[in-house]
Amino acid sequence: MLELVNDTPFAAAILPGLDKEGVQNATVIVKGTFLLPAAGANDPTIAEEQVPIVGAAEYYGDPEKTSIRYDTDMVPAKPGTDVVLVGCARSARPLPALDVTLAVGPLKKTVRVFGERRWSRTLGHWSASKPQPFVEMPLVYERAFGGWDTSHDKAEKHDWEPRNPVGTGFNISGDKELLDGMSLPNLEDPADLIGGRKDRPKPAGFGFVGPNWKPRVDFAGTYDQKWLDSRAPLLPDDFDDRFFNSAHPDLIAPRHLAGGEAVAVSNVSKAGPLRFAVPRQTLEIEVTMRGQSSRHTPRLDTLLIEPDANRAVLCWRVTFPCPNQFLYIETIRVRGQA
Repeated sequence: MLELVNDTPFAAAILPGLDKEGVQNATVIVKGTFLLPAAGANDPTIAEEQVPIVGAAEYYGDPEKTSIRYDTDMVPAKPGTDVVLVGCARSARPLPALDVTLAVGPLKKTVRVFGERRWSRTLGHWSASKPQPFVEMPLVYERAFGGWDTSHDKAEKHDWEPRNPVGTGFNISGDKELLDGMSLPNLEDPADLIGGRKDRPKPAGFGFVGPNWKPRVDFAGTYDQKWLDSRAPLLPDDFDDRFFNSAHPDLIAPRHLAGGEAVAVSNVSKAGPLRFAVPRQTLEIEVTMRGQSSRHTPRLDTLLIEPDANRAVLCWRVTFPCPNQFLYIETIRVRGQA
């Protein structure tokens, strides 16, 4: 019987699976939780309480109406590193707008956060009201551009924003009564700000995106009659492992982070900017199968930053083939060194 021996303080799990050609493989996921450093320090420290492996995506509410708070860790591959921020924009005093910037190694993303605004019409001209000052704003996709327009009497005329079906401000009907008083998004890309009521800007955010959202869903492949006849139940030929990356498209590092990269986050804590280095960990996975041992090195493919919980959560992953051999794996041992 397979035994998982974990010599690290981190959480770990094994995911058996098949590759695209139906060959058995196994994925080892290691998940480490670190406390963010105090001002003036640089290195996060290993947390006494470790966040467990997430088996299924956890949503803020109804999965059909809200965004993902924590995505599943149980996937076989991520071609790049997901960088995700879960938290709120914060200011020491009420402001009508502010910028939240997240920089990690080669990645940098800014979201402009506005207070509450609404569309209004004056003398035939549509304009947004002045943003109401705020001190805290959740950084969730529900407050970014997107959503559904179900205002038409006929259901076949309903439409949605495929890049963010849970957002706000999406309207294609042109119904002036509906638009008057409609909320504008709180989160916008400063390079793609809303200028008029017909604009459809890129949804802005730092969180996990849904598996049915564009562009992520485009990597899932084609499930048509040809697939049913020639491939099912295997993944389609055009399936792309980038489907498993679930960060905002702007926050997926094409090359895996290695640890040591500088992290800077602004306007998410009343204590001031967050600055630290991505924790460095040397991990090794030793697999013993039929009395033979092999060693594998997992790669860092997820960095989750949670300022409100004062923690950073990292996931490392490695997948190795075991053709018709999974049941013969005796031991998987996880070793680590800071």
